[in-house]
Amino acid sequence: MYRLLCIPLLALAAGSSFAADTTPVPPQVQADVEAIARELLKVQRSDVELSCPKAVENARYGLETMLEVGAKNAAGGYIDAAKYEAMAAPMRELLPQITEADCEGASGGQRDFYQCMSSDYNHVLACAQAHLK
Repeated sequence: MYRLLCIPLLALAAGSSFAADTTPVPPQVQADVEAIARELLKVQRSDVELSCPKAVENARYGLETMLEVGAKNAAGGYIDAAKYEAMAAPMRELLPQITEADCEGASGGQRDFYQCMSSDYNHVLACAQAHLK
């Protein structure tokens, strides 16, 4: 089920619904995956101190994991490869921008994003949705 989680997270973050494009997913598995994705898109902890090394590590790890799992889902036929690429391209562009220097110089919503990512309990998409508008 974890393999399938990346796609609904991306779809929910983009404001669309999850639907397997080529390989059917049993309805209960799809419902479970979507429920987990909705929970991951909620900020779990907001009472953390900013830690740039931790925030950068967490944000980069989250993005890299979503890209890896999404690629496996595209290869496995759970999502159309073109749809995956359209969702993955902005994440690939964002990765080199997430640095400790960027975190240390951040202010406003960008600083709030990094503070949010300082918690191991928050998902990168939840923090981005909450603070990078």
